[in-house]
Amino acid sequence: MKIFIKHLILSAIALIATSCYNEISLDEYRNENGQNLLTINSLLCPDSAISVMASNMFFFPDKHDQHLIIEDLDMNLFINGESKGKMKYNKSSKLYSSDIKPQPGDKIRISTTYKGAEVSTTDSMPLNTPIEKLEISCRGPVTVFSSEDFIYTYKITFTDNPNEENYYFLSWSEVERGKDVMYGQPDFKHEYVFQILANEIRGTIPGWEPEWHGGLPFSDKGIEGKTHTLVVDELLQHVYTSQLWRKEQMKRDFRLFSISKSYYKYLVDIILNKTDDGGLQGGMIDLGAADPIKIYSNINNGIGIMGCYSTSHYVVDVFKIVGPILPPKSGL
Repeated sequence: MKIFIKHLILSAIALIATSCYNEISLDEYRNENGQNLLTINSLLCPDSAISVMASNMFFFPDKHDQHLIIEDLDMNLFINGESKGKMKYNKSSKLYSSDIKPQPGDKIRISTTYKGAEVSTTDSMPLNTPIEKLEISCRGPVTVFSSEDFIYTYKITFTDNPNEENYYFLSWSEVERGKDVMYGQPDFKHEYVFQILANEIRGTIPGWEPEWHGGLPFSDKGIEGKTHTLVVDELLQHVYTSQLWRKEQMKRDFRLFSISKSYYKYLVDIILNKTDDGGLQGGMIDLGAADPIKIYSNINNGIGIMGCYSTSHYVVDVFKIVGPILPPKSGL
């Protein structure tokens, strides 16, 4: 969780403090108004105690010798409307923390007072959505970027929770770095839910394709309450010349995150502004604001994001399903 928080600081926020979604001019906030903005950032999941980082906003073009972490706030925590007391500041982690781990369905509210104004944020922990089944097939060698490429197709089945809007994030990775076949290039573009996402993104970025390396968010639009099978690919390039075929295992950890609506909106804006391709924590590298862009925020009278997610894992050795990569026939 500490790693998540560390990378949860927005690299490109430009928001008006009294609104959740606006554009600003950086120069307009190079005065006391900008200095009065409190940045709140937190990613919450049932596996970790609730933590939050609070800081001033600064601008990347300006000199800043240290991060402007604020250590003396009364950070109040509420779960389902019930006060859980004040969160304690930890100097080593630079986080305000509680011993409480949020549970699926919990409504979490965090509030404080900064420069005479109440700054608060609220979000709800989504229910976990398990991966029910995983099917794998392989084609190769095929010619994509070289004549020795392999395409692995993954069919990931889950059931959308009925009677509510649901939001997700799909990613996968190698399990044992060095032992596993290295994680290749994911391809989401043939899957229905990611084409829905692409249609949303293309309104701002014409021609955008769902091919981000770290994973992608999606909604349950068009699959509401249904059992759905995601069909995605992983491309391995230059399998023989890179010696990948000599690997004895290809373990993959598939992760289906159930994410809050607020966090989904934030992640879509990260894509729209092309700030990074870093997965679930994408686009978050350090404190500050860069260009006057639009990034979703759910902090009232402040900036930043509090997002909630729960995770379903499915770990499998691909080679045990489809067999290992056969040695090259000749010449490689």
